[in-house]
Amino acid sequence: MRDKRSPSQPLWGGRFQEAPDDLLESYCNSLHLDRRLAMFDLQGTRAHVRMLARQGILSARDETRILEAAKQIEQEIKEGTFPYRAELEDIHMNVESRFHELAGDAGLKVHTGRSRNDQVLVDLKMFCFETVQVWLGSLENVIAVAVERAESLQKTLLPAWTHLQTAQPISWAHYLLAFCEMFARDHERLLSYQRRHSVSPLGAGALAGSSLPLDPKTTAAELGFERSFGNSYDVVGDRDFVLELLQIASQIMIHVSRLAADFVYFNSTPVGWVELPDSLCTGSSMMPQKKNPDLLELARGKAASVIGSSHSLATLLAGLPTSYHRDLQQDKEHLLGAVDLTSSTLPVVVAVLGRFQILEERCRTALADSFASATDLAEHLVSRGVPFRTAHQKVGQLVAHCLEKRLRLDQLDLPQLQSSIPEAGPEALQVLRPESALEARCYPGSAGLAPTEERLRYWRQWLS
Repeated sequence: MRDKRSPSQPLWGGRFQEAPDDLLESYCNSLHLDRRLAMFDLQGTRAHVRMLARQGILSARDETRILEAAKQIEQEIKEGTFPYRAELEDIHMNVESRFHELAGDAGLKVHTGRSRNDQVLVDLKMFCFETVQVWLGSLENVIAVAVERAESLQKTLLPAWTHLQTAQPISWAHYLLAFCEMFARDHERLLSYQRRHSVSPLGAGALAGSSLPLDPKTTAAELGFERSFGNSYDVVGDRDFVLELLQIASQIMIHVSRLAADFVYFNSTPVGWVELPDSLCTGSSMMPQKKNPDLLELARGKAASVIGSSHSLATLLAGLPTSYHRDLQQDKEHLLGAVDLTSSTLPVVVAVLGRFQILEERCRTALADSFASATDLAEHLVSRGVPFRTAHQKVGQLVAHCLEKRLRLDQLDLPQLQSSIPEAGPEALQVLRPESALEARCYPGSAGLAPTEERLRYWRQWLS
């Protein structure tokens, strides 16, 4: 342990008589994570310094020297030549130290009226808002490719399921547009997130603000926030915006995971309703015939990691008293990894939706073999005055008869059908065609041809 003050004494070390232990430095260091926030840190510092000058707290000469140094620091960060120093703990101390090196005594003034508590919040918020913009664009890309594929698949049938048992015929267009609904909800969550959290914390200081005449509203506006904080004590400990972004990421990844689970199933050997391109699959190191949907399986697995990050941060926050605590440094560990996983996964969805091929013959066979038109037959009987529960019973008995005789519904002629269900009219044979399911459904939101086209028009307008 070092017991003498050293030249590497930290910027906060004025009241300390001993230099930091190596263990303290290594354990508290977050530079490996928060150096990604360097450009946001510079942006916040510029706004803060300009405000200090406008308020007469900083001279025009010092403002000029600091802003000139900021240009050089930005260039160093972009070129990869910035002299990061691990002993300075984090990106904020690294940048502040560099200001001192480049701007002399003026650089010692950049932290005037500011704490790392409000400083890191500014950086994190700007990072989160930039992430929101990326995700909004990615979700729009997912919806666009789903709509594009749906346009040409309005009459192509899919054996839709409940309980992984074939239930009723729908079109592939209706299926794909279901994901538009899911991802559009995520899109709306992000827009709502922006409105709710567009609050600048700069000026809150450590927790009580500053005795200097700061102007937080001006810095909020310069940094693109809608408003400044309403309570300094609340805002320095606020990580709602981090947790909520992780919760939205979890929701996005849940939707991705469910889509991936569908396509892994569709692509499986026993089902074989879709074919994935070779370029999006991998092989086996042992079995030469294998073609594995690893991309989708990894997307499904990465969803678990994102959800885990959300749970971890929620657990961290639930155990803390109010105000700021160093535990909050861990928020970046959960946030940054989840952001990277989500950002890299959404393009996978675009690739899969844009390039999968439907094996229509396998789909038609599955529909024919699964009695998927049974519900429509029961509703046909309802239209002829049969109570639904009675119709349900009669059609169920017909299905049992067909199973016993190894017949499909579409193999029955009218006499065979009427021998079991006398109430069935001649048009019942048409009802038993899976294609009729799309023609029979006419109201908005259902799987019929007209409602699907109506929804396609909605999504085209939404995208435009």
